Amino acid sequence: MEKILKDSKQTEQVAALLSARLKEPVIVAFTGELGVGKTTFIKYLCRHLGYDGPVTSPTFSIMNQYNGRCPIYHYDMYRISGADALDDIGFYDFYDSGISLVEWSENVNDGLYGNIIHVNMFYFQDKRKIIIPEIDKL
Repeated sequence: MEKILKDSKQTEQVAALLSARLKEPVIVAFTGELGVGKTTFIKYLCRHLGYDGPVTSPTFSIMNQYNGRCPIYHYDMYRISGADALDDIGFYDFYDSGISLVEWSENVNDGLYGNIIHVNMFYFQDKRKIIIPEIDKL
């Protein structure tokens, strides 16, 4: 799926579509430059996964856990320098349960395996574009 996100309503609609198709355990691997809307998309995604509390980027804590219809693990890999660090931060402790939402996944791609959904976000003509290649296979 490829979609231009013109506003927050469209962003939430895509998040709702994706959330309805996610079956745990799964990793949702987000890529995109700073400020493109990864965390905002994750806020909507968490809402549609049954979590109604605050969602903030775990830039310094590395991982936030939310309780929705299943456990949700929200990671920010911005400060992680490679896949070797995943074991050090305890990533694999939660790997086989729940839904893992991984911002800046390009920093740890070599360490991700299993059921992975890629979400690529970028700026496109003063708007945002989202590409989720695997969504039609879900």
